[in-house]
Amino acid sequence: METTPHAGVEIDGAKLRELRKLQGESLASFASTCGISRPYLSQIETGVRRRVSPPVYKRICLALNLGGPRQRRTLLKAAA
Repeated sequence: METTPHAGVEIDGAKLRELRKLQGESLASFASTCGISRPYLSQIETGVRRRVSPPVYKRICLALNLGGPRQRRTLLKAAA
């Protein structure tokens, strides 16, 4: 089975940071809520990591209360 090099969901890290801060969440507490490490969340927000697995994306959306498909698209990286 081959691994796709660009598998995952491309996420807008700056938008994620903005929404997290609007909720008043620290990096550490939000990472804990999402079940990921603080350094990993930091890499997503700064753009070092542009893609996350679908399960991580879902947990981030749930933590931000982005329930429907329209709301979840808020975090998707816009195509160039």
